[in-house]
Amino acid sequence: MTVGLSEAQLIDRVQRLETQLRAVYERLGMDYDDGTAGVPPDVVELARAGNRMRAAQLYVERTGCDFVDAQSVVNRI
Repeated sequence: MTVGLSEAQLIDRVQRLETQLRAVYERLGMDYDDGTAGVPPDVVELARAGNRMRAAQLYVERTGCDFVDAQSVVNRI
């Protein structure tokens, strides 16, 4: 159960699950899309650290897209 876990613990848990899921996909010979293709690494880092607002702002600065599109990209990470 995830009740009582801190944000950092939840982020760690999701990252571990992503690693396991990626391994399953690889074992099955399938491509795994984690939503980061074409997204600058610093934006991915901010999003995964829980700083989604700043990640979206940085994505807007880097790509010139509008904020709604940036939020959509960040939410896929």
